[in-house]
Amino acid sequence: MRDQGPYISPFFNVVFYPEDTGFSALAKAIRTSCRTYELFEIARVIIGKNDRFVAVIQHKIPEGASADAPKPAPFAVAVPDGVPFENEAAAIAYVLDKHLGQFFDVAEVEVEAPKGNFQVVNKCMVTGELLGPPNYHRYNLIVQQHHAAHIKIPFEAYRGRIESVREPEVIAQWLEKMKKTTRYTWKLSPAPAPVVLAEGETAPEPVPAPAFDTVEEAKNFLLAQARDKVVRTTEAVRFHGKNLETLPQGELRRSLEGALERQRRFPLDTANALRGRLRREGFTIFKKGSKGISYVCAVKRKFRVPGQVFADSIGALIGFIEAHPMIKASELADKFLGFSAPVAAKPAEVAAPVEGATTEEAAAPAAAPAPALTVEQMAKLNRLNGDLRWLVSEGYVTEFIDGRIFAPPAVVEARKKEIEGAEHDPENFPEAPASETPAPAPAASEPESETPES
Repeated sequence: MRDQGPYISPFFNVVFYPEDTGFSALAKAIRTSCRTYELFEIARVIIGKNDRFVAVIQHKIPEGASADAPKPAPFAVAVPDGVPFENEAAAIAYVLDKHLGQFFDVAEVEVEAPKGNFQVVNKCMVTGELLGPPNYHRYNLIVQQHHAAHIKIPFEAYRGRIESVREPEVIAQWLEKMKKTTRYTWKLSPAPAPVVLAEGETAPEPVPAPAFDTVEEAKNFLLAQARDKVVRTTEAVRFHGKNLETLPQGELRRSLEGALERQRRFPLDTANALRGRLRREGFTIFKKGSKGISYVCAVKRKFRVPGQVFADSIGALIGFIEAHPMIKASELADKFLGFSAPVAAKPAEVAAPVEGATTEEAAAPAAAPAPALTVEQMAKLNRLNGDLRWLVSEGYVTEFIDGRIFAPPAVVEARKKEIEGAEHDPENFPEAPASETPAPAPAASEPESETPES
């Protein structure tokens, strides 16, 4: 069967942006390493875990809609935790269910049993709950609340699932049940103003906080006194990915999860959303290779001009890298200096067996260390490492995340100024073409070209 792919909502657009704290840590790591990363790989890191991104949700504009067409109703957002809904009623019901304790102290209290002539008690045939006598003044409200909380069938159909019971013991059971109720005491009352008492005066009795014995009364009071702390409306929702699991099932959640799955497969939209943020943070974005893969680095790249002179060791190194494009930095000692650099064994691998290793693996002797270098070889190796670090940090050599390095050929002065000027322009926020696809670093034999995004 053909894969239909992740869900695409006909109602909402979703775009993912990096969460600020995680993005700051990621930016710091890129700057510290001076290495160059694929833009798509950075996008994949951000959407790889829910706590790393923020989703912005907006209504889609229908195709062919006229300019004077009515706008969609704004989103309703639950203020306590930022969960969005398509309407205010759903957001208010969510806050009352999940965050009522933020506004009221809730406690079970003893009250007087209802007074009246009760000859019959109605009972829910679905749950077995005693609803109350039909002549009790709160009966209709109790039935509606019970239906909303426990019953899935339409209310009119539910009426046929209520039976009447006349046994005196059942009526007595209901009266006993009604001696206990849930009381909601308001907890957001402002602190009383200080009162200066004259001599002989007594402080006035504190005004008790409003209290309610039904959730409906508590809800009405809450919306009258503090509606702005319950729900707000907005044209676009900014939703933190870490709260995705709290988002109720429905079109909004389905839209977000479908968009997230599409971006995790191919993060083009997320990469495009990242470009402006990366530029404003001072990163350089450029394209490389025949496929035009976008790369990101913290170093502002520099391009040599014909005849530009460096120190002898640096000039020899950059010439070698240019002649061996995409060589790995770890191979330079062997191929450039002519001897292998020693690889120090990791202390944990020598001092203790690897966790979970077999007895034979644990008992196996450690590999013999490489022969020690002479003083002259060590000096050459140190010079090589220092020169490479300088070339990378100055921008003359690009070091990719997989350890491969590349030096662009010298360019004439006019072209040099054009490239560097376009790359360093903070207002240059180009969008990636739709054909951009992620690809591994090109092989050394592949002809290379580098261009700024402009």
